[in-house]
Amino acid sequence: MITLLLVDDDPLIHDTLAAILPAEYRVVGAQTAPQALALVEAERPDVVLMDVALGSADGIEVVRQVNTRPDAPPVVMISAHDDVELVVEAMRAGAVDYLIKPLALDKLRGTMRQAVEMRRRPAAAAMEGLIGSSPQMQRVRDEVALYAPANAPVVVSGESGVGKEVVAGSLHASSPRADRPWVAINCGAIAPTIMEAELFGSERGAFTDATRRPGCFEQADNGTLFLDEIGEMGSDMQVKLLRVLEAKEVTRVGGTRAITVNVRTIAASNVVLADLLEAGRFRIDLYYRIGVLLIHVPPLRERRQDIAELAYHFLPPELRLTPQARAKLEDHLWPGNVRELRNVIERATLLAGVQPGDRRTVDARAIRFG
Repeated sequence: MITLLLVDDDPLIHDTLAAILPAEYRVVGAQTAPQALALVEAERPDVVLMDVALGSADGIEVVRQVNTRPDAPPVVMISAHDDVELVVEAMRAGAVDYLIKPLALDKLRGTMRQAVEMRRRPAAAAMEGLIGSSPQMQRVRDEVALYAPANAPVVVSGESGVGKEVVAGSLHASSPRADRPWVAINCGAIAPTIMEAELFGSERGAFTDATRRPGCFEQADNGTLFLDEIGEMGSDMQVKLLRVLEAKEVTRVGGTRAITVNVRTIAASNVVLADLLEAGRFRIDLYYRIGVLLIHVPPLRERRQDIAELAYHFLPPELRLTPQARAKLEDHLWPGNVRELRNVIERATLLAGVQPGDRRTVDARAIRFG
């Protein structure tokens, strides 16, 4: 039996959900914020469905209070208003999803099922790639843990080489979609002439050498699509991408049939998208559609205490850094960030001439930049 706590000041909603939800659900009702918080403690529900407006109370503030519990249930917000700012605020408060009234039964059931599965999923070991004990990296891990259960789109920002794809992969691997497809595409590495077919698929004969094949959205159905370097996407494709994200369906190039897709998007950019907005190079409506949740990955020079930890992650276990080598690494500015550090360590490993089982040290002479 799944216990659902419904928090809404409209008695009709309570009666309706009790009647239409499957028998496996036990619906417990609250109409005020104090009642909701008391029932979270007393009933320990598997999932909470909460209205944004609770009379004079703020449902989003109740979400924040619910999420202070170590065993907090997943909370799905509901509202009569499709307000982007409300969605953003609810997700940042810890809600896992956001539904608009009137509630579509199929959508409601699917969202409830996914939220319950998320709670039952054991904590993922997906954080292992997020290396570093600095406060900055702990913040990144906290945000990944908070945002992973949600369906809301995420923008991961940061300089080239900081590990944005690692963060995106951790979001996917920690989410209820972890056992579903993960598809990544670099928007800056694909020619504009074929970008539409790459994303949305194509039908045979749609253009020269075109074959019938699904695009990235279809491949990522029920999973996650990682849009790397989205700031490089041209204005025409931005319009088409926005249309797909809003309609949740794609039409292949040369096709006529709309194909429904259920995809969570994670976008990354090494340029500040707000700067592109000001320059007129990125659509503001697309920005708010893809950037409900935001994670910034700091450059390596701002978290120097992580350098040695990362270096040992890339080093073979047979090697150790001398104090001089470690100091040389920590004094470097790392314009190429973690990617540069990995390359430096790979070069140092070769210069040290390590053999399996032969414990040696890497001295400062083996640390070479550029």
